[in-house]
Amino acid sequence: MLRSLSKQISLFRSILYDFLSSLYIYPYKLSEFDEFVKSKIGRVREARRALVKIYEFRHLDALLDAAEKIDGYDQLTPIEVDFTRLDYGVPPFEGYLHTGYLDLTVEDSVKKFYAEYGAGFEKEFRDLRADHIAVELAFMSYLAYKEHEAEDPFKYLEGQSRFLTNHLLTWVPVFVRRGLKIVSTEYMRQTLLFTREFLNQDKDVIEIIMSEDEDS
Repeated sequence: MLRSLSKQISLFRSILYDFLSSLYIYPYKLSEFDEFVKSKIGRVREARRALVKIYEFRHLDALLDAAEKIDGYDQLTPIEVDFTRLDYGVPPFEGYLHTGYLDLTVEDSVKKFYAEYGAGFEKEFRDLRADHIAVELAFMSYLAYKEHEAEDPFKYLEGQSRFLTNHLLTWVPVFVRRGLKIVSTEYMRQTLLFTREFLNQDKDVIEIIMSEDEDS
């Protein structure tokens, strides 16, 4: 069943991954928070409605509610403090979570994965290493969108499965677990919880789609 809907599903999955990526870009100004997060809430709600029979969105709903309440620096500043806490306490880089330092070999491995799928999106993140969580999540958005466009989407499904298995799911659950211990805002807490919630569910959905493809 999911296989027949996979090209439609992939577009909405791309929207959610793009949103997740934006959640981890430091908002220096209120206008940046509006651009990165609030401007995308309408599309995210549309994606949620389209996927609600396939995914559980307990933490997404709470996250969107928290995001919509942020309309001034009184609300934004505590979130910026949480970003700083994460940057110092649990740096959001795959290499760091594996080794305890910013491992160049991990970043090189991620870059090779991006190149394998002809990605160029990472140039938009000049100030971030390739293994930063925002960049890795943006890559998943890219792959999901390419799956949506492709006549034969299996290549991009397989890429998403491998990237989740070999990269994101090897470190993000640890990052979330540690991050939850040091953040103080409901917004950042729900961001972390939704990240974990969606990645785990998405891996299961991708595996189901791929198994249906093989069975056919």
